[in-house]
Amino acid sequence: MKKLTMILLSCMLILPGCWDTREFKEVKMGISAAYDLTEDGVYTNTILIPNVQNSAQGPGQESTQFLTATGNTPSEARTNIDRRLSSTYSPTQLDVLLFGDKLARQDIYPYVDAYYRDPRMHLDVVPVVVKGNAEQALKVVPKSETRPSEYIEGIVESEVETTNTLETSLQAIGSELYEEGEDFSLPLLQVGDGGKTVSYEGLALFHKSSYTGKDIPFEHTTLFLLMKKVKGKVARITTKIFDGRKPEPDNYTTINIEDYSSKIKSKPDKQNKVRTDITLNLTVMIQEYPQDHLALKDLPEVKKNLEQALTDQANETIKIIQDANSDVFGIGRSMYGHYPSQWEKLDWEKDFKEIKIVPHVTVNIRSRGIFR
Repeated sequence: MKKLTMILLSCMLILPGCWDTREFKEVKMGISAAYDLTEDGVYTNTILIPNVQNSAQGPGQESTQFLTATGNTPSEARTNIDRRLSSTYSPTQLDVLLFGDKLARQDIYPYVDAYYRDPRMHLDVVPVVVKGNAEQALKVVPKSETRPSEYIEGIVESEVETTNTLETSLQAIGSELYEEGEDFSLPLLQVGDGGKTVSYEGLALFHKSSYTGKDIPFEHTTLFLLMKKVKGKVARITTKIFDGRKPEPDNYTTINIEDYSSKIKSKPDKQNKVRTDITLNLTVMIQEYPQDHLALKDLPEVKKNLEQALTDQANETIKIIQDANSDVFGIGRSMYGHYPSQWEKLDWEKDFKEIKIVPHVTVNIRSRGIFR
């Protein structure tokens, strides 16, 4: 009997159960949320709650419910949303968090603080910036989508696969929000087609926890991500390598990145100023060459023009990044780690804009396509 009692007591200590269990029927699970500031500076929170009616053949058509509330903090706005629901709203399973650009320019940290404090919150939620009103983007639900609640999430995921944006989350940007020496970027969306669709526009550059208002345009995102050692399942770049040829498409080519290597190295130069070299080696296949006639003898010229065009594009991107004072390459953190005495002498708030960042892009053309 004594032995049995000891076993039961041990089980009670080892298997205490899940402390934060909540019955699914007790809560309304939000999938996406939008945070905005009104013209009067009032904070608004809009949530999307999906509802799928099951049928004998399985899950049926999804309907969506939108609720908007104001508040001084996200928690207060959530409380105001709860007042209109038959059960409690739970943001613990949010997949996407949209920030209107007006709010993001101020500071996003006050609106995500609860995610880092409450252990029930979902840190894998993807933060996104919307040009204009985030609520408007959240409410775009194209009829062609079988799961309207997953529309925004699907856009971001497909751009990750094609190396146009990076895989990010609140957990991923947690350390960059306030630590000096490295900043981050977030996917940038915009409502288009008269409010019928949402499109991916590029990467919104942040400095600390505020959106700088400057962006890496969509056309430059793939090269930027490759420099940052990020590649999705597919990476393609279309660029102009000739001038004055007719018709206009003959001036362009599209390359498919088959392999790559990237190295970012920062160090003090002879004048004790920071110099960063970004070396990017690309092995590519010519996917599109509208002129058609791409003979072996033409490859050296195409390679040379490609390297120049991509180097020019890299320099334009670096200028945008430095103008935004957004250290998305983590150069400051590298200097702090490798040259701490030099780092102590720097004022990174001012010096980052002035440092020398030099890209070196080389291209190896492995293939001209299947039939050409």
